[in-house]
Amino acid sequence: MKFRGFKKEANYRFISDFPIPLPPLAEQRAIAHVLRTVQQAKEAGERVVAALKELKKSLMRHLFTYGPVAIDVRATGRPPLQDTEIGPIPAHWQVVRLGEVCQKSPQIDPTKMPDWQFKYVDVSCVDNRLLKIVDYQVFSGREAPSRARKLIKSGDIIFATVRPYLKRIAIVPPELDGQICSTAFCVLKPKTEIDGSYLFYAVSREEFVTSVAEYQRGSSYPAITDNDVKRGFIPLPPLAEQREIARILAAVDRRIAAEEAWVRAVEDLFRSLLHELMSGRRRAPAEWRVSFESESKI
Repeated sequence: MKFRGFKKEANYRFISDFPIPLPPLAEQRAIAHVLRTVQQAKEAGERVVAALKELKKSLMRHLFTYGPVAIDVRATGRPPLQDTEIGPIPAHWQVVRLGEVCQKSPQIDPTKMPDWQFKYVDVSCVDNRLLKIVDYQVFSGREAPSRARKLIKSGDIIFATVRPYLKRIAIVPPELDGQICSTAFCVLKPKTEIDGSYLFYAVSREEFVTSVAEYQRGSSYPAITDNDVKRGFIPLPPLAEQREIARILAAVDRRIAAEEAWVRAVEDLFRSLLHELMSGRRRAPAEWRVSFESESKI
């Protein structure tokens, strides 16, 4: 433990003089057992989340190489592959530049509508772990930031062009339809030949992000342009296969989200129990206290 401006001796004296609750030994053991049990449940949940994330990585490699065929299907049951600039893909798929399957994104100047209240999404509003928009700011047109220029619609995909390797990528949810995002995003509006959810997964692949990140310029503020993003290559299966790939990956994402929510709930339970058990507001189960008291007498 370190406190700036204090000597180690003072730190030790501070800690050694700090009062702590001291219940009977049997109850100490019962409390420790309760907290250890909850902690172990949290760790088990974290292992499940980690395993699911590894499963998703493996699934993405498989789905974007062989398409939506079962992993355990024999090689003879898989579609014939073709070699392409982005690696092997099924022979009946195409490779396209992103710009070929996305519409042009309109820009807007909110300062020309000074009384308009709008929701603004900047780069910090996207969680690059969840790949979701988790926040926004509200501005009037007259106070709009200079970067607030890109109109977004529900189902659009926003891809941060500043430090693209950080993967600030997200699908615009319905509640942000018709709102504005920063010019630090490339807004991808899918055409009819590509499924929006499939497009999201295609551009969030490490392979795609790495390929477009190679174009970044600048050292203190590394960035790429919208054109850099749109000249990146993605595989384009038939629409039905796109939707099946997106469905499979979305199901895994939902399971990951559910497990992460469970882990957060267990963390909250641990903090609550830690406070209540240490303060005496809640007692460990009586049978546990009796059990540990019996052990201490042996």
